[in-house]
Amino acid sequence: MEAGDLLIFNSLQPHGIRPNRSENGVRIAQYISMMPAEEDNLELRKWRINSWKNRVAPEGYAFPGDPRNWEQTKYKRAVLSNLGEKLLGLKKW
Repeated sequence: MEAGDLLIFNSLQPHGIRPNRSENGVRIAQYISMMPAEEDNLELRKWRINSWKNRVAPEGYAFPGDPRNWEQTKYKRAVLSNLGEKLLGLKKW
């Protein structure tokens, strides 16, 4: 890959990482997980919608969040496409 390239893959595909052996290069990774909302799981749908609506970062060890709280203070709420509304759970499939 070249600088600025983006690699997207399905996590079901075999994959792995190797050490960055460049002398002065930096490797940055951002992991994004996406799955459609479970339409019948009302509690999960409400959590997802609230998280988007109020710009609440996920919680847990793997999601430390931004200590600057830019989710709430610097950025506006994401504008969703029709597909985004379905993935979130605002609209049914």
